[in-house]
Amino acid sequence: MSATLPSIRFHLRAMQMRGVCSYLSELKYHYSSAASSATLKRKAVRNTSITPPHSYFDISSLHPNIEINNYVGVRRFSTDRQNNNESYLPHGVNRQSDFFGEAITFVNDIDESLITSIDKSMQIPCSNQNTAAQHDIAKAVESFDGMALCIVSRGASNLHTGNDGDGPDAKAMHSSAMTWSELLRCASVWNDGNGQSTSPMLAVAAVAPLLAQGGKDYVHRIDKLLSATQSPTPGTPPSLWKIANHAASFRDAFVSGTNDDVATPLLTPRERFHLHALSMLIQNNHRCAMGAYLRLLELYPGDLLGLSLALDVAYSLGDGEAASAAATNVSTYWSERDGGTLRLHPAQSGQTLASSLVAVGLSSSSALSRAATAETLVEMAISRDPDGAGGTSVWALSNILGSEGRSSEMVSRLAGFDGTQLYQNCGFLNFHTRMAGYGGIALLDRRGAASERSALRLYDGFAYLLDYSGNNAMGINNGGEEVVLRDMRVPRSVVRDAVGSIFSGWFGNDDSKEKENDPSLQNQDTAQRKGQKPRTLEDTLCWLPPSPILLTQATSLLFRLTLVDGVSQSDHRWVDLKAAWKYSLEMENEANAQKPFEFMPMALLASSLLLDPETLHHEQIPLQLEIAMQGLNKMGKLLKLGQSQDRTSTTASEWNEVMRDLAQARDSCQRWEMPDGMESTTYLPTRSGDHNSKSNPKYPIGWDFDVRQFLEHGLCYAAVQVGDYESLCLARAICSEGTTLRQNCPELWWRYSVVLDMLGDEVAAENARAASVSLGSGEGGSTN
Repeated sequence: MSATLPSIRFHLRAMQMRGVCSYLSELKYHYSSAASSATLKRKAVRNTSITPPHSYFDISSLHPNIEINNYVGVRRFSTDRQNNNESYLPHGVNRQSDFFGEAITFVNDIDESLITSIDKSMQIPCSNQNTAAQHDIAKAVESFDGMALCIVSRGASNLHTGNDGDGPDAKAMHSSAMTWSELLRCASVWNDGNGQSTSPMLAVAAVAPLLAQGGKDYVHRIDKLLSATQSPTPGTPPSLWKIANHAASFRDAFVSGTNDDVATPLLTPRERFHLHALSMLIQNNHRCAMGAYLRLLELYPGDLLGLSLALDVAYSLGDGEAASAAATNVSTYWSERDGGTLRLHPAQSGQTLASSLVAVGLSSSSALSRAATAETLVEMAISRDPDGAGGTSVWALSNILGSEGRSSEMVSRLAGFDGTQLYQNCGFLNFHTRMAGYGGIALLDRRGAASERSALRLYDGFAYLLDYSGNNAMGINNGGEEVVLRDMRVPRSVVRDAVGSIFSGWFGNDDSKEKENDPSLQNQDTAQRKGQKPRTLEDTLCWLPPSPILLTQATSLLFRLTLVDGVSQSDHRWVDLKAAWKYSLEMENEANAQKPFEFMPMALLASSLLLDPETLHHEQIPLQLEIAMQGLNKMGKLLKLGQSQDRTSTTASEWNEVMRDLAQARDSCQRWEMPDGMESTTYLPTRSGDHNSKSNPKYPIGWDFDVRQFLEHGLCYAAVQVGDYESLCLARAICSEGTTLRQNCPELWWRYSVVLDMLGDEVAAENARAASVSLGSGEGGSTN
């Protein structure tokens, strides 16, 4: 066995004894010890006496007589089995296997005449000149392994421990940022836009999650911040956009071997599917990218990175059926690799993470049969590997428990101390903040004592990110995220305005006006900023600007808080949130045919509460989504969200328009209206003359749990504001549906009692209130 890497037996025992998270530190050490060797070779030795208890296991152990050589000419990767003879690969093309046993291709110092069909129009030349010594394959594989685990676990499994000086949330983001920056440096060396060097999977891991969740305008936004960072090597800082385009240009590349008459694909089929999906994400064509991922998972069900990216894209599209399809494509494959029915075989590498990801896909829809199956997978994953699979398991649980109205359990899992430990370390792309937002919604559904205060505390996690990234109203007025980038934190002027104005009367004189009137003091402040050292990649990737997904979930929680009077309509949080949405919209690239978050229906829906729907999209959108956006926009105007002036009186007819729009968007078929109410002599279907093919009511807007926060709660609130019999009957029908499908939710029964009271059904209303109280309404303490 090679002396450069330790035996597989050592790895197996490490995994058996400590699990994946403890194993990661060992993994980094052994990779670093191998980096000095020019020969990379692994030999799989099956040790029948060691059977990891459903933890991580090297794929090669399933094949006792196979020697896996990381050399050109050997193709024995996990699911990449096309039985192709790779002796045609010329010098300069290398294949390695990653942590999960999947193939990674490295192309360097190859004769340009041997490669054809490269889409050179996508390559953007870079001024950096990378040397041969910088193309370190061992270091690149190490960084890819760390990043792949980070992506799949949402940051829970990291090779690094972040700085906790700013609290556990910042520590989680920092640890993911360090892993990400290591990969980004390697990806920029291998995909620099110059020559024929490339390693496409490095680019996929570095950029695809960002494109899936934020779109191409968000990537340009991050690149703008990265351009101001300090590069550790001579040259310009890495560019995510250039890296992604360079890698995608090789998606259909062919290479000629010793026989000039034979040209074969340069990359493996799995890598080509990843790159085709990446090229679609670059164009904000998430639906086409989703198709590529589904096809990828049909052919390579062992690709955990592909499954994770597919779920991200499905969430952005709001397509629960696509997420379920991705999960079911691979579910049996992974259950078979859980040791088999009799547990006679060792579990495959990543099986626990796969179970939790499959559960996320199954839980995307409110179908109770899927939720039961998903919950079984989640409980198994948490019991086996709570540190590695905890974050994705909680994501699945939020949908599972929410679909059944089990709000008390949901509070325990997402807002209680024990539950938050599962996702507290998941800082990749602020995943832990998103889960805390779900915890806030669970608190409101639980309707316990001081639930509004506890939910508001969890919302302030979003406000914290807006503040520190310079995306709140005050930060944007003082220069925005670029000023924050220089100052490492919020600008000094922001700190002075926010804090000094409160305490200056107590602890000292307020010199803000003096500095505003004294140019010399202003110049001194600017000089101090310029004198600071530039930020590093880790700094920028730690304090990312809010993505459309993050703003959407912040809006849904704050909207729910507003409807229950947890915050006022003129609260500064609404002002900050509106400023963040508007700032994201203004970051649009002028050459784009789409608005920044037009690809994400839920972002369009959430932002329409605060912004004019006509400014949110260029292309025609489905009628169902358009009507929902119009209804929420009218509701935002009636509530005067984010406006400082006092609310003026509103009329029932104005709320009736809101109710009709939201009801039509929610219905699964054309809704019939009574123009003159109960006395109307004519009944008409709404927009009966509109037969646009895009008006299909089945067009997905979002996953059920997320859509419900806007349409169901907004519709019931509007119906109560109208207050006539027809409107209250609609609210009663909605509550009836909820209490049937989610009968354990105290908030639903309480809302139902309010509607029944207004309808005059006092006995039924009292029974509904009793049901709410029996489920815990008004009881319990704060989670603070």
